[in-house]
Amino acid sequence: MSRSVILAFLSALAVMAVVSGTVEDTIRRVVDALADASFEEWSATFIETNDKIRGDVLGSTLFIPDISANLSGREDRHKVAAYHIVTERLDYFDLLSKPNQTRLPTLLKDYVNGVLVTETEVFADRYIAIHRIASPLDFKTYGRTDSKPSGHP
Repeated sequence: MSRSVILAFLSALAVMAVVSGTVEDTIRRVVDALADASFEEWSATFIETNDKIRGDVLGSTLFIPDISANLSGREDRHKVAAYHIVTERLDYFDLLSKPNQTRLPTLLKDYVNGVLVTETEVFADRYIAIHRIASPLDFKTYGRTDSKPSGHP
């Protein structure tokens, strides 16, 4: 076999391995990436890691805290990241249709507390939506402190 045929075959295998990721793989990849990123980087990080080229796309909504909001450093960044992802795509009109103080399921398997949405649809496509919020969601308010993000042991 020629070298180019072998390289083409290996390239095809590599692409298939990347594309064959499961939703759980996507969740783990997204939460890990957000946990390592600043709030300012969340939008790009979320779009980059929740990509159909890498595997199953997670239909979801990300709420990004204002970049001036800081974490104290004591929070579990994986829990904070997972708590800001709702497991369904909610665009601006979907959010408007919800009653005030609606609690939404998140990847932390608990609920979003009522925080002001400051900018809607920073990004939206048929799979995901991203909105900015005034401050980080506090998973300690409604979440269980013993809960683990989906996709994490």
